[in-house]
Amino acid sequence: MVKNLILTTIRHLLKHKTFFFINLIGFSLGLACVLLIAGFIINEIRYDNYHPEAESIFRVALKRHFPDRENSYATTPAPLGPTVFEEFPEVRNYCRIFQPGEQQRIVLGDRIFYENSFYAADSTFFDLFGVRVLEGNPKTALNSPNQVVITESTNKRYFGNTSGLNQIIEIGDTTRFMVSAICEDVPKRSHFQFDILMSLTSLPIARSDFWASYSVYNYIKLETPAQAQKVYEKLPELIDRHIGPQVESILGVTYQQYVDAGNIHDYYLQPIRSIHLDSHLQGELRPNGDKVYVWLFSCVALLVLAIAAFNFTNLAIAQSTKRSKEIGVRKVLGAAKNHLFAQFIVESVIIATIAVLVALGLAWWSLPYFNQLTGRNMVLQDFSIGGTLAFLLALIAIIGFAAGAYPALFMASTRITSIFKGGVRLSHSRFGLRNGLIVFQFAISIFLVLATAFIMHQVNFMMNQKLGFDQERVMVIETGSNLGSRYQTLVEMLENDPGINSLSASFHLPGRQPFGGTFQAIGNPETERFLFSLYLADYNFPETFNIPMVAGRAFMEDMALDSSGVIINETCARMVGWSPEEAIGKQILVTGQPHTEKIIGVIKDFHLTSLHEPIRSLVMRGISRQNLNQTQPAFLALKLNNATNLQQTIEAIEQKWQQANPQETFRYSFLDNDFEALYESEKQFASLFKTFSVLAIIISIIGVIGLALYIAVEKRKEIGIRKVLGASVPQIISLLSKEFLILLAVANLLVWPIAYLLTNAWLSNFAFSSQPPLIIFGITGLAFAILII
Repeated sequence: MVKNLILTTIRHLLKHKTFFFINLIGFSLGLACVLLIAGFIINEIRYDNYHPEAESIFRVALKRHFPDRENSYATTPAPLGPTVFEEFPEVRNYCRIFQPGEQQRIVLGDRIFYENSFYAADSTFFDLFGVRVLEGNPKTALNSPNQVVITESTNKRYFGNTSGLNQIIEIGDTTRFMVSAICEDVPKRSHFQFDILMSLTSLPIARSDFWASYSVYNYIKLETPAQAQKVYEKLPELIDRHIGPQVESILGVTYQQYVDAGNIHDYYLQPIRSIHLDSHLQGELRPNGDKVYVWLFSCVALLVLAIAAFNFTNLAIAQSTKRSKEIGVRKVLGAAKNHLFAQFIVESVIIATIAVLVALGLAWWSLPYFNQLTGRNMVLQDFSIGGTLAFLLALIAIIGFAAGAYPALFMASTRITSIFKGGVRLSHSRFGLRNGLIVFQFAISIFLVLATAFIMHQVNFMMNQKLGFDQERVMVIETGSNLGSRYQTLVEMLENDPGINSLSASFHLPGRQPFGGTFQAIGNPETERFLFSLYLADYNFPETFNIPMVAGRAFMEDMALDSSGVIINETCARMVGWSPEEAIGKQILVTGQPHTEKIIGVIKDFHLTSLHEPIRSLVMRGISRQNLNQTQPAFLALKLNNATNLQQTIEAIEQKWQQANPQETFRYSFLDNDFEALYESEKQFASLFKTFSVLAIIISIIGVIGLALYIAVEKRKEIGIRKVLGASVPQIISLLSKEFLILLAVANLLVWPIAYLLTNAWLSNFAFSSQPPLIIFGITGLAFAILII
């Protein structure tokens, strides 16, 4: 019997190749999309699973409450880790991670490398984290000063195919370090990546007992995961006991007065496996993923799968009516209902199986392109073979049964006399199953297109929004810390270049996370502390970035008192309660500093970071020209002349760099490109949505074409009569498309309010957003109508 069912199915598919091909392509495309999205989701939710006993590892984070606001930090005080380890029996071990700087200069013989993934860690690092040491002793690799661990790929870059174990490298200011171990590359699904790991004991911060600075990442490993709540409940008393005396010593008030004023330190524990998707705190080790995007793409996968499944089911239902005479003959010859039912189910399952095989091939072929869209590096090994097979088998069974059951039940229960008298037609009711599936399919496609339009609109808004400073043709040179007395010489050489309008040396730039702290506004209560971001830059900074002064004046070289003066932004003045004019002449005392600083100017607000965040309170300290050699600012920002050839100007600047510092690599970028990189995740998100929206439309149109062909065949007699009576081609097209246009209108009315509400919810995640024009709704509906016609 099974053999007969299969042979009958093959004959049927060969006889109706067009419908088979349409069904196959639509379902395969949809399923390939689902497989790729499923791989992306699995990749995101499996971060940090590789650590031994990962469920017992937590990072200590801080929610810092100020009198009028709050801020959350991934970094916490340096003494926290060892203190909780000593005082809490629930804590089995701890490890601190510290980033000495954004980039480190590594010297190996006559070669120079610049490392961004450079960190320092306690000797317990390999006890907590699941990074395997390949050479060296993990117990002693980081327990002494001037030791470093390098990854396998870093060893290959530095030493080729030979081992770098026990070799000497120079870091930063020519301090010599020994390679004490070589470890495997950090698994890609990790919220923390490094190429070089320095022993934390090499740095003074390892011995710090200052509790009012948030500078290291504290990780702890508990005896059991269930003890996390108990540790959290014990943290406030420990923090108060250690930070209280330091607050009283620095501020000159009691700790209780400090707390009563609204200053609260709320430390809490983050499970390490939740960090990648759930944590978006200030000072994260690297940009994390977003659980919102995982949920959204899960919904997209379900929607695309629904479109493909509805197409498959609709076409199966439509095709079944063309087999009425075949079913009638089978009934006359004594075929039982269960045999007819099995025939339809087997046919649907076979088509679904072929579609799944094609989908697997499509997913494998398009994986490199998908990796480009997502910024990930997924490989086939990332997919769970067992889970994927179980999913596909379940899908074949469910879709095969759903697509075959309805026509099978309908045809099996139809009377033979009805079949031979005039054939069988499924119900054309506007509220029937087929039309309901078409409406839902249109609604999904429209929603995806609208969502893509809204996302693209927000991304374009962020990338084109005025940031409050001039970022066009601003070249940023990373100077390092080895120019010494040649720093000022280089500045003077560049100032004489006709291709450069102005330049500024600084430690901080827009688009990069600034350092910060708190200050007291003299005249306000001592317990009232204001959070600020710090910029340390030379006196040309406002001019180079074209940031206007709102009140007061900029730094001036001939004003000696400017060395103890500061410039603040409008947000900072507003936060304290001053107008820009009132702020001039006021004094502030930065927490931990011995002397007050006088406000000499207020600059207009500008975006320190991306539009994800609100504009922060800013305090800018100036570096005089004569102090450039001593302070060695990390960046030189050059405002290039619009009238000169860009490439020639860059080459001229590089020549001057080589004259001043021939041993160092010339490293530069452009500020507008740096800012654009801040929105990389949104651009990837938009590209993905756009890709899947296009595919959803293609799948929907494939389904519409299939149904249109079916309707055209079903109405061929009516169409012939109309043509004989003089009907034109447009009238015939109107006849065939009218039903689909009505269903499309219903789908638009259903999906528009849903898309509007969900879009507003997504936009609320941004500090700055732009409401998309409502005309997008009308354009989308019209575009779909044109496609259908």
